[in-house]
Amino acid sequence: MAGELITQDGQIEWRGTLLGAGTPYRWRDLVGWLDLPEVRDGDIDFDNAHGAQPGQLLLGRRTVEWTFVLNGAAADFAAQTKVLRAITALDENPVEEPLVIQTEGLKAMVNARVIRRSIPRPPNNASGFSIGAIQWRATNPRLLHLPQIIAGPVSPPVAGSGGLIYPLVYPLVYGSAQSGGELVLENEGNAAVQPVFRITGASTGPVITDADTGQQLAFDPSYVLPAGKQLYLTHENRSVLLDDGVSRSNQLITRQWFTLPVGTSRVRFTSADGQGLLEALYYSTSM
Repeated sequence: MAGELITQDGQIEWRGTLLGAGTPYRWRDLVGWLDLPEVRDGDIDFDNAHGAQPGQLLLGRRTVEWTFVLNGAAADFAAQTKVLRAITALDENPVEEPLVIQTEGLKAMVNARVIRRSIPRPPNNASGFSIGAIQWRATNPRLLHLPQIIAGPVSPPVAGSGGLIYPLVYPLVYGSAQSGGELVLENEGNAAVQPVFRITGASTGPVITDADTGQQLAFDPSYVLPAGKQLYLTHENRSVLLDDGVSRSNQLITRQWFTLPVGTSRVRFTSADGQGLLEALYYSTSM
């Protein structure tokens, strides 16, 4: 599990290797982790007036650079640099991998790739001393707070029971209200969350609704998710995949993808047959 090697502030985990505090790779500086990445805008200049029409502001990629110090026995220098070279080597087509860093008590993660490595080697390095750097770049700039949160499962709402009986007799008994069918999700970060929703069958025509905005992810009412199968709706890449990797995006007829704002959100789950289970998998998120 990503980040499980980290036990204190000032530590970094990359490709199963611990760096920083308590390791030979001493932390010197970290740039780009708490910084705001480059902002691109959609402002449109006015033709015949000063200024511009405000457009949407969007963050670009996050670039993280960690500077380290090696200052040990000369005999250990070759082995220590061999480890660094191994964990920063690029495959033929490198994919993004978890980069986990803990600072100020917060353990957070981005998915990134190495884009630079510097390990200076002074001539006649009798002291085993070097000041180097590793640079990563993440296409998604969001810092994901660990551990991941799994909320649920919740089933579609159950209708209330009982009700008024005529002729009326006081005190009146109104019966119970509808219950279930709702997840309450808490985002403790400072930026919107990109959730993953997991539906477990059997379920016919499942619908996920943001109770605060009314936005929906709704399947064809005749679509049947078989018993025991799981369906993942991932906001980040707008994918709709069964647990075997087969896409069911063509069955999603209402595509109002929504994020989870800072604070508390309510998400409702219904289905055409009143069956199925819904879970939300997400990370509190910061920028």
